[in-house]
Amino acid sequence: MRSSLDTEVFTSGPLIMTVLDELQTIRIDITAALTRIDDLLASMRQEHPGASSPSVDVTALPRTRAIEWALAQQGGLLRPVEIWAVLRAAGRDDPKMEVQVTTYDLWQRGRIEKVERGLYRAPSQA
Repeated sequence: MRSSLDTEVFTSGPLIMTVLDELQTIRIDITAALTRIDDLLASMRQEHPGASSPSVDVTALPRTRAIEWALAQQGGLLRPVEIWAVLRAAGRDDPKMEVQVTTYDLWQRGRIEKVERGLYRAPSQA
């Protein structure tokens, strides 16, 4: 059973702001780290284009990498529903809405290009 003291600690305005500030700082640091990782991976791909195996087990990839793979394999412009269909054909069962949201997130992070509303391509196809 919680005491009134416990409730006061969690609803205290200054404490909540301190925790929120700390969480925001951590979020910024993580986002910067992810961006740095993406940059290093892109650099490695440019320096060693043949380093990635042509026979990729798409079902074992995280959704973000699978979407990037689908765009690279198709070599053209794709809508999220088309990306979803490529992933389904490769044996994945990602929900269509999650592919759409993840595709948008990849564009926000600069990992894929958005040509127009709802139309994406791999960055190397510029």
